[in-house]
Amino acid sequence: MDRREFKALAQAMSKALRDSEGGGIMERFEDVSKMLFVKMLDEQEVDGLRGPSKGAPDVCWRDGDNERTVYERCRAVWHRGINGQGSIFRNGRGAFPRDVRAVAEMAALLSPYRLTSTPVDVKGAVYEELLRDTFEKNENQQYFTPRVITEFMVQLAQPSAGDRICDPACGSGGFLVAALNALPMGDLRPEVVGAEVDERMAWVARINMILHGGLPTAIAHLRGAGSLGRWADVGPSLDRDSFNLILTNPPFGSDLTDRRALAGFRTGRGRNSRRRGVLFVERCIDLLAPDGRLVIVVDDSVLNSSSNRDLRQIIRQETVVEAVISLPDVTFMPYSTAKCSILVLRKRGPAHRTQGPVFMADVSEVGIRPNGDALYAEERDENGMPVLLSDLPEVLESWVSYTTRGADAPLSGRVYVVDIDDYSDEPDGDRLDAFYFHPTRREAHALLERSRHPVVSVGEAFEVANDAVIPEAVEGDASIEWLGLGDIESRTGTYVISHLPASRIRSAAHVFESGDILFSKLRPLLRKTIFISEEDVHGYCSAELLVLRLRPEMQARVSAKYIAYLLRSDLALGQLIFRVTGIGRPRVSTSAVLGVRLPLPDLSEQEAIVSTLEGAEEIWRERRAAARNALEAAEEGRVESIAKAVDSLTSH
Repeated sequence: MDRREFKALAQAMSKALRDSEGGGIMERFEDVSKMLFVKMLDEQEVDGLRGPSKGAPDVCWRDGDNERTVYERCRAVWHRGINGQGSIFRNGRGAFPRDVRAVAEMAALLSPYRLTSTPVDVKGAVYEELLRDTFEKNENQQYFTPRVITEFMVQLAQPSAGDRICDPACGSGGFLVAALNALPMGDLRPEVVGAEVDERMAWVARINMILHGGLPTAIAHLRGAGSLGRWADVGPSLDRDSFNLILTNPPFGSDLTDRRALAGFRTGRGRNSRRRGVLFVERCIDLLAPDGRLVIVVDDSVLNSSSNRDLRQIIRQETVVEAVISLPDVTFMPYSTAKCSILVLRKRGPAHRTQGPVFMADVSEVGIRPNGDALYAEERDENGMPVLLSDLPEVLESWVSYTTRGADAPLSGRVYVVDIDDYSDEPDGDRLDAFYFHPTRREAHALLERSRHPVVSVGEAFEVANDAVIPEAVEGDASIEWLGLGDIESRTGTYVISHLPASRIRSAAHVFESGDILFSKLRPLLRKTIFISEEDVHGYCSAELLVLRLRPEMQARVSAKYIAYLLRSDLALGQLIFRVTGIGRPRVSTSAVLGVRLPLPDLSEQEAIVSTLEGAEEIWRERRAAARNALEAAEEGRVESIAKAVDSLTSH
């Protein structure tokens, strides 16, 4: 049975339940899972009695049986099976579906197939697709890491057959089954261990393991604080210093407030609460065996916030940092807007005693749209299938090359290798985020050192005109000119002013004038910096925009338009990128922006540079418009060709 057949089978089983007694999508999902389990048990029992069967076993379903007979036979197989499965089906999960008609119909649907002969990757892929569809519709997507990230992390980790692998926050078991799938079936397989605090998800992970050829007993349901509980509660399932590899994306959006559990952590001792994302990193380090590797998703506050310096001290003392891969904000949208990174650590041991260079990457695309849908590139693969728009394959190729060849490895443009110890004497030298070590930082410094012109800081040339006002209090019901962050195009300096009633603006705003520079402190990597033209005399803008107004004494020396261009350049970004902090809304401070230093030639040369850049921009706009027109013409031609083909088919 191939993937398409198995998917159609699972959908038909769900439909049988829906068309009989109905039930919610979660109940149907569980009942389908149970019948798949019954079918596999049935086949195993038949094989045990008769030897491996070439055809499909038929113990549960026999032609001519009535629905009740089939139902009772399936239920008997179920109870024999769960009696040998210990605690897997506790707390209501051991109940067999009550819908006699639907069970009989599902048994009939399953009868022609042999699940134990269906490839593990087919069963596992379809089951994961089924459970994702189920939980997405129940708004529980928080349980899932996007598949592209799961597979990428497993490929980074390069698991081997003799590994003991753990996910202490396993959810549906995605990382564990991906690790199993990464290796060929054979006598020696990695041992996988998972733990989950949510009882239903632990059950789902167990079924997932069965369908992927793993052991369901590998998944533990840990109550209370889950894997963050006291060692006395966690220890029977998760042993200290015992795992070669940990792959996990733990919850980091909430606090643990259990004082007894917190007392077991160096980062939690004496506190009333601590973010789970912090505690999970410490717990994972404790679970690793010497020389074991941790591949974990962390929110960037773990890497750059001053409040988490104690955790970074533990990381630096007890592990070797091998890689930091910065992910774009969109990665976990729409369910989370936290800025995250993948952190790869190696616990210090005989083979890994000292910190060496760190592999870092700045990923812009992961093939995911803000609504969670797939984002595809324009090209297609050799089979004509769409390809995700993602930088991850490029980064992975560099990682494999780097781990194989070391310093001699060729690296892609978004990858860089850094000696983090070179920065340890800086005030924020304990930071570990990729932005702090971004190559544009040193490049900007080198450019300024080579400047043949005087260098001036933004704060020397501009004052901040950020008086907060409520537009309605000033303008009443009048229409105002308004600029929000969404009205500014990234990188280009292009903006569109909206005209709307002052009463529409509920929060405080800033006032701008012609000749001002507006700089977005929020997500500065988008480079939303604009110069307000002479036509736009007066208006209001979002409080997220810093209003920079040229000082009167600098007007004979500085072109504000020239400065606006430079503030969108790598020269400015290199001076700001390592000052970016925050997870949901990364930003830079006003003082950081005012501290940006820029070369200042004579005013006439500044104006000549602006004229050259404006000419280049005009050519860019013309070519962009021409490209759009060409795309529209191509689309019209495609539609016309299809119409002619259809017409030729219907005219005969």
